Amino acid sequence: MYWRNVNGTRVVVIAFAILCGLTGIIAGIFEVLQGNIVPDGFTISTIGPKYSMADDFTYFAITIIPNFLLTGTLAIFFSYLFIFWSVKCLDGKYGVLVLLGLAIVQLLMGGGWVIDLALITCLLATLINKPTNWLSSRIPSKIQIEMVRLFPFSLVAYSLISLGMLGLTILGVNSEALIQFIELLAALMFIPIIVLIFGGLAQNYQRHQVLISQ
Repeated sequence: MYWRNVNGTRVVVIAFAILCGLTGIIAGIFEVLQGNIVPDGFTISTIGPKYSMADDFTYFAITIIPNFLLTGTLAIFFSYLFIFWSVKCLDGKYGVLVLLGLAIVQLLMGGGWVIDLALITCLLATLINKPTNWLSSRIPSKIQIEMVRLFPFSLVAYSLISLGMLGLTILGVNSEALIQFIELLAALMFIPIIVLIFGGLAQNYQRHQVLISQ
């Protein structure tokens, strides 16, 4: 009964926002570690030359600030703000619009390349308090029930894969096998993401139906 009262779409939005924000925070930390130096251009490597990676494997970001130290500091700040806003402030009149603005600022301040997931997060945020009646007319009820059933398991899988990728990034990867493992995790991530999106919407629809029937 408790699970029926959970807003599935909100859970997905927060889960996606946390990954976007943590990615930006980690990118910012590594940029700060590169020091008070000027990058070569608009596109930067978030990982400095002292960070050991096999075959020059790295993560790229973009920045409009010509200084690694300042870029990293701003990336950390706006990435944290992106997480905070998604958890606390989405219900305001301009909540989603501000979240979108923060996603763009995070992108331009060296917060890593997660704008694709951030945009999906913002789109889903517009549906948090909507019943999504269109879902029932396009997806059979049996499939909706299965997506809702798989929703918590997908959330666990998504969390474990995310933490695994972030952990390997923090610890450093100096093995071709581990790099291939990260790439495999990135590919596998799409499965729980898709299930989370539609499972969250389906759960939110079922929650709305329960509320109007009471």
